[in-house]
Amino acid sequence: MLAIPSARPVLPVLLAAAAIPISAQPLEVFDHAPEDYVGADACGACHVEQWESQSATGHANSLSLASKHRLAEFFVPSEWLERPPGLRYGYRADGQEIRVDVTDQEERAGLRLEWAFGAGAQAVTFVGQAAEERYLEHHFSYYSATNSFAPTPGHRNQPAASVKDALGVYYDTFGADPTIMRCFQCHSTGPLALAEGVALDPHEPGVRCEACHGPGRRHVEAVQAGAGSSVRESIDNPRRYDGDALLEFCGACHRPPASSGVVLDWSDPWNVRHQPIYLSQSACYQGSGRSLVCMNCHEPHAPLTRGLEKYDEECLKCHTATVRPAETCRQAPARACASCHMPVVTPQANLHFTNHWIGVYGGSSPLRPRVSASGSSR
Repeated sequence: MLAIPSARPVLPVLLAAAAIPISAQPLEVFDHAPEDYVGADACGACHVEQWESQSATGHANSLSLASKHRLAEFFVPSEWLERPPGLRYGYRADGQEIRVDVTDQEERAGLRLEWAFGAGAQAVTFVGQAAEERYLEHHFSYYSATNSFAPTPGHRNQPAASVKDALGVYYDTFGADPTIMRCFQCHSTGPLALAEGVALDPHEPGVRCEACHGPGRRHVEAVQAGAGSSVRESIDNPRRYDGDALLEFCGACHRPPASSGVVLDWSDPWNVRHQPIYLSQSACYQGSGRSLVCMNCHEPHAPLTRGLEKYDEECLKCHTATVRPAETCRQAPARACASCHMPVVTPQANLHFTNHWIGVYGGSSPLRPRVSASGSSR
């Protein structure tokens, strides 16, 4: 018998355990009560193979308590970190917490590094509650490539008028632009709740089963009841989506293709990390009847494949010996297709993103193709 988790206990604050109704959500999670979500472990009772594989993905590990992160041993540098002009950051493990103190030798301010955003394939950024209804994104992030700390993306040129400002960038929890809630929602599963002290309380850290398949309680109940044909209809499956719908779906967190009238700066290397936008520009996507989508190359229940040669299989389904640009590509037979046609972009040291605008790149710019993958000019 599958176990359905009971509802979460009511917390002793106003609005405690209630879903926060914000509109900028990757899924319509607020159409459902928190108790509609059963958690990944309940899904794993039947879908064992998918659960085991998905548990090892970057998605599944995209949010955790900083002290529980798989790389937590590296989050307490033994040396002080320096920041001009004269700021110093010291880290310490305090029981089950990691704390940072910043000083300019006259003043000192500190904060708990509560949440770790990112699985650590490239980086981990830290977020903590600074006050009721206010959160802080820490100035320094951890970068796996160098096993070191450096400024968080977007923080390098941030002014610091005081040691409190030097801790990082502050975000109001509520308001017209609930940025920090969007961060939590894209890195967790199910509706957010409020815990004691008006702290954001993710229903399930990480992007797990119900982030993509929707709340699973009705599905579990249908299985238990032996409901037959209604079992399939009781759960969502993105594989049923057409290409445009899938790019919008994945783009809810990875950014969807730009709406009509929206101008994207293709010269900004930071935009390359928005894969759905760039893939939507590719002739491989447009010319395939929009059938070349994220899941053609990326198995959602498995860790990301790092070897580029694996992706050649997908390219060669269309680009046979008689279909352009195969004739040209045979001049470099030892190289994987993506190494030329999906170049890596490095917007800052220690971070790199694959450009999903598939095409022919010339000169030294990896940002926009000279010619599309079909051979037409762009």
